Amino acid sequence: MNPIKHPDLGKDLSGRVIGAAMEVHRKFGPGLDEADYERALSLELLAIGIAHECQVPLPLLYKGTQLDCGYRMDLVLPGRLLLELKALDKLHPLHEAQLLTYLRLSNLPLGLLINFGELLLKDSIVRRANTSAPREPLEAFQTSRSTMDEISRLVVEAAVEVQAHLGAGLLRSAYQVCLHHELVLRGLRVECNQPVNLVHRDQLILSSKQVPLVVENSLMVACCCMQKMDPLHLAKARSLVRASTVESGLCINFHASNLAGQLKRISIRK
Repeated sequence: MNPIKHPDLGKDLSGRVIGAAMEVHRKFGPGLDEADYERALSLELLAIGIAHECQVPLPLLYKGTQLDCGYRMDLVLPGRLLLELKALDKLHPLHEAQLLTYLRLSNLPLGLLINFGELLLKDSIVRRANTSAPREPLEAFQTSRSTMDEISRLVVEAAVEVQAHLGAGLLRSAYQVCLHHELVLRGLRVECNQPVNLVHRDQLILSSKQVPLVVENSLMVACCCMQKMDPLHLAKARSLVRASTVESGLCINFHASNLAGQLKRISIRK
């Protein structure tokens, strides 16, 4: 993904912030917790006269409705720059996607993703500008929906809308609450977090597991957030369908670059 041009991208203010991060990394090196680096960087920024805020709430606005998902941005230079800090052995492309999503949701123009966990800090800094271009589903995916039943088709269309609005990098709970909201906007009946019914040898087992979303009392929908769905995740979703009151389900991976390859149908005959 190519960032848009911006006069401060890698210069001036962001350059001073990178210098402050390098000073912190020179002193402490890798191996500490993310919160430790956040506090140290905050003190360093104050020492060089850069005003900022820590752990800034990030409201999730979806089509005019504020949804409470509890997101916070690590460090923010108000109206100018977002800093997302990590303390990992290696950054994953998903972390960059998260930065871009946070930029879009916060409407901040610039962002820095800084990973203090690597040996050389200069090799673990990602600079990105806010690119808010909407994405459209692939034509092949649109065509494939014609083979689905009506409820599944409506759920898939709602999921595509949610992913285009949010992007990747958020928690599963954010996609689930937005998908629920989108389905309700489309006039569908949706129940959240239904208790499962586990029975073994004619005895009821009280379980803390819940069925995430049930649409029109006929389709379970499980939202996933991973690089790629594997057979284990599908097996877990199938177990939830078995324990629910429905006979089929959809497993949707919202961290996929395109939902076409990461949407799986699950069918169970009771």
